[in-house]
Amino acid sequence: MRFLDPALTPAEYRRHLEALWGLHAPLEERLAEVLAGPVPALRIGERRRVPWLVEDLRALGHDTESLEKLSRATWLPPLPGVPEALGCCYVLEGSTLGGQVILRHLQRHFEGVPVGPFAFLRAYGDQTGPMWRALGEALTQASDEAASESFDARVVKGAQDTFDAFVAWLAQEAANAPVRL
Repeated sequence: MRFLDPALTPAEYRRHLEALWGLHAPLEERLAEVLAGPVPALRIGERRRVPWLVEDLRALGHDTESLEKLSRATWLPPLPGVPEALGCCYVLEGSTLGGQVILRHLQRHFEGVPVGPFAFLRAYGDQTGPMWRALGEALTQASDEAASESFDARVVKGAQDTFDAFVAWLAQEAANAPVRL
């Protein structure tokens, strides 16, 4: 399922948000566990996107009970340490940049159709660029402090594993989606 599909329906949009929630919810919990103390400059608590997914999903008909019943990814990228978690964070935060392009498309695509506030794609709004730069600064600082090629390799591995988790989870969720006729 693709946000930029010209035939995207509100039901498919909702389904895709549900799938994203299923990975973001457990992944953000794990990231907060790993990164909250060791990298305070990252302000990981301010980077949680699940509340925005919940806002969008509530606008599309979900309530607390139905949200709790949504599928959650069972395979998450392994985050054995700070470097891998930083790589994961890099991927999640990078998607906020692309989200700005997708947001503009969907606002036009669904003009006049009540599909919610697009909170997840809007992300930080006009603070998206500054938040991205702050992540880059935190990554650079952590790398400089580690002064180790293995640290940097582990960051890259964390990013790769996160991409793999998204591909696997979204493919699984797409396979379970109703067929469009």
